[in-house]
Amino acid sequence: MERIDIQTLRQKARVLDELGEKVLEGFAAVVDEARQDLARYRETSPDVVAQSSARGLANWIHDRVWHHTCRLLESVDGVVCYEKGALREVIVEDRYRLRVKRHRVQATVATYPTQGAIDFMEQPDGQRVLDGLEQLRLIVGYQWDADSDEMGPAVLSMRHGVKNVLWVHELPGAEVPASQFPRRVRPDAAVVRSRLAGMDDEALHSAEA
Repeated sequence: MERIDIQTLRQKARVLDELGEKVLEGFAAVVDEARQDLARYRETSPDVVAQSSARGLANWIHDRVWHHTCRLLESVDGVVCYEKGALREVIVEDRYRLRVKRHRVQATVATYPTQGAIDFMEQPDGQRVLDGLEQLRLIVGYQWDADSDEMGPAVLSMRHGVKNVLWVHELPGAEVPASQFPRRVRPDAAVVRSRLAGMDDEALHSAEA
């Protein structure tokens, strides 16, 4: 058991290092911005918020998080936001695929059990990752306090299966103002297209929470 824990910690450290400070700070800024949006929404339209279902409010927050993700993180070199139908993903350095989700107690996330969603939750074979044929899959989002209906800190998690959480990492609040994120430098278009082409079929069957 101890050996597994050490391997997990090493894996987590490597993932955080490869994502880099700009990406991690960017995700933290995304959640900070979305949290402010929610506060303004409740202040300016309290009746609308009160009439919203839990699912409806979750979808509203998801849209705000996704909006800020693309607005802030696409300015970071090597980051691409991909959206087609219900499928939304962030690709980092052609090595990581990330989906945005709300994290509940013990890092549980909700997802429709489509084949695409199930496949995403399973990490690919390690050798295929090393060979550059597959990307590691991560979930980024925020901790949700169901008792207070408030957004907590930004979190990043890795799992191997929907319920098998390998690790969770809390991202500290952004120290860099959103206006100071660098201007966009697009990654090589041919490389990105080669990755996105294979995701088109999955977009037809995915309905992410």
